[in-house]
Amino acid sequence: MQRNPRCSNLLGAFVIAAYDQMVQRIEAEESIAPQAAAALIVVGFNQGRSVDFLSGALQLSHSGCVRLVDKLQEASLVDRREGEDRRVVELYLTTSGHQRMHGILRTRRKYLDGLLQSLSAKDLKRFTAQIELMLYDMTNSEEHAESMCRFCDETICPQESCPVTLAVAR
Repeated sequence: MQRNPRCSNLLGAFVIAAYDQMVQRIEAEESIAPQAAAALIVVGFNQGRSVDFLSGALQLSHSGCVRLVDKLQEASLVDRREGEDRRVVELYLTTSGHQRMHGILRTRRKYLDGLLQSLSAKDLKRFTAQIELMLYDMTNSEEHAESMCRFCDETICPQESCPVTLAVAR
């Protein structure tokens, strides 16, 4: 049952516009493509995870993810290391990769903070609670959670209070 078709339509337009503008801002200010930016964030908060993990979070094919990691490694942003299981390669950010990740997160936060400026403190508190509820309800798997949070700053939304992480644990 559709409760409010206009609200649903507006939400769809808002989500697309906000994402498009956010990644455009990241590309312009940080000189990095959206997939590469997301990869740095995912690797940065999941040091030592595999290319398979990253490809799931980015919703890229394995071969596409390998090519992306190749480019990030060539740019000295990501290191590949042999894992305990020699068949698995672990991914780590370099010092430059950490610096770029933090720049991307600052740009993202600045843009998103600007979107929220028109809300009062009371409305912002209510909006935050509603977003938490919707994120919790829409999370359907660990891989989906990683994909949803591929641009998230886990220092601001720690795992123990993240509605997406909590939904996976349910």
